[in-house]
Amino acid sequence: MSRLKTVALWGMLALCVVFIARVGWGFLQFEHDVENPREGGFSGWQCERGEDCGN
Repeated sequence: MSRLKTVALWGMLALCVVFIARVGWGFLQFEHDVENPREGGFSGWQCERGEDCGN
């Protein structure tokens, strides 16, 4: 029974690490899109009013 608990704990640890890495990667992508709206990240919602971000 203790072997099963050990495997379950290591599995949960691995899932936590993967989740944290995925959230971190998503944050980095979001930050890049916010800083570079002309690359197609947000369809221009953060551009100045009356200005076209696509150019």
